[in-house]
Amino acid sequence: MSFIEELKEHLQNVRAVQDGHPAPCHFVPDAQWIRAEFIRLAEQLESGKKSLFSDIILSQLHQTWSTDDRVVSFASNLAILLQESFLHGEPRTVVEEHVRLGMARRMGIDMPVSSLTRQLELDRLTNKAWHQPPPPGTAQPSRIAKYALEIRAVRRKADRHEVAPIGEVLLALSGRDAIQWLLQVEFAQSMGPIDDWRLSRESAEYLLENPEDVRPEYDWQEYQLGHSWETIRRLGSLGVLEFIDEMREVDDVEVPYSGYKLLTGGKRILESLLKPTESPFSVLAATLSQDESLTALEKEGGSRTGIDTVFNSSAIATARQARLVVHEIRNALIPAQIALGSLYSSMVGSQSEAELARFRPRIDPGIDRALKFVTDLLKTSELAARAPEDFALLRVLADAVASLATSLRIQLHVAPDLPSLSGYRERFVLAIVNLLRNAEQAGAKQVLIMSELEANNRNILLTVDDDGPGVRPEDRERIFQRGISLRSGGAGEGLALVKEVVESELRGKVACVDKPDGGARFRMRLPVAERTPR
Repeated sequence: MSFIEELKEHLQNVRAVQDGHPAPCHFVPDAQWIRAEFIRLAEQLESGKKSLFSDIILSQLHQTWSTDDRVVSFASNLAILLQESFLHGEPRTVVEEHVRLGMARRMGIDMPVSSLTRQLELDRLTNKAWHQPPPPGTAQPSRIAKYALEIRAVRRKADRHEVAPIGEVLLALSGRDAIQWLLQVEFAQSMGPIDDWRLSRESAEYLLENPEDVRPEYDWQEYQLGHSWETIRRLGSLGVLEFIDEMREVDDVEVPYSGYKLLTGGKRILESLLKPTESPFSVLAATLSQDESLTALEKEGGSRTGIDTVFNSSAIATARQARLVVHEIRNALIPAQIALGSLYSSMVGSQSEAELARFRPRIDPGIDRALKFVTDLLKTSELAARAPEDFALLRVLADAVASLATSLRIQLHVAPDLPSLSGYRERFVLAIVNLLRNAEQAGAKQVLIMSELEANNRNILLTVDDDGPGVRPEDRERIFQRGISLRSGGAGEGLALVKEVVESELRGKVACVDKPDGGARFRMRLPVAERTPR
């Protein structure tokens, strides 16, 4: 199963639970039993005389299954799927026996199954269990689940997850469009070349300049690539490049080699990402990544914006204008394309056929490219067209904290009864996430977020303190400029986004101010909404 298929399956599973179809209660093996069985099977694999597994490959297998306790997640999923399939009503011992069998087959141990039909079904369920997120309370999220949260294809909402607009767009796309969309989202959100979750402009440029690099593994360990290996591996699973991991004979000794080779299709994809002109996908990816609040996660108090408010919003007006532009361009180009086709046919065999053929390579691709552009624009024009909303500060801060996979110790000292703010909710969530990521990347271990209502009841003062190295007084204004980063490998986009959201959209003010006991302090003055939602 490809990376895109795994991600889509995860999104579909999230959507199923979101739509009110939770999994029924089933027996799940004990986590200690699962881990013990895994060790026994790994030892069996190691000692097998016919095993082709080297120490390196066995180590990689152990790391893959152990990371985030994935073995427990997988075995728990498989037990549930088996009970929903051919082990419905079977006793615990039978379920455990088949879980062990599924684990063995997934690890590459060829254990026999009682029938071919049962083997085919077991292998199908084993593959499905491997790619599913863990059942509640069994394990940490899988790599795919973390990725979906990181790129905000999925959002945490209270005690559950839900598919966000970025994920909905991905589910509607297929093939190369799906890959293009995912990489445009990564591009829009990238925190720099060492970002493990997103492809950066610098990394794309590097791969185009260095389309192939294969070397001994020990050489990679000594060589500082300067780009995230996790991202390069993900590009391999997306089919952008071939990730090479093999044994080569050097001086009669088998040596592990690793590296990558950029594929022809991947080269075209990276080149399109780096084009200076915008595309419908790049515009939408930037819009949904930086301004996700245009689609509310959930209206406060269950209320929804009225139809008049919706059609008066600038986002809706922009989308309607885009549809009109698309309509007019298609109405002009499609008849012209049909007329040209008739002209080409009428010229066959004439003296002008050769002359016309000379110009066709310039005419036809241009029309096709324009039609594809407006078709993509038509598909994406409505997806970002939602109105701003009133939102509660505490819930935004909780969502921001919950969306981070971080070791930061974050304390919230925020009153629950503060007046609402008005703006693009998820864009403000993203701004807070960027502040917290900035603190962690600077070396902070702890963050304290505090708020208070000013005496005039018109503004909320929000303070974010961390215990990192702090910011020098001469840098406290320039760090908000786009492209300015005090950290090696930083893109200089995170704090620029914070300033844009707070000052341009919420009509507030943000500043990095002095913190007497050390560390960094960011203070925001946020105007409250004129009215609060019911």
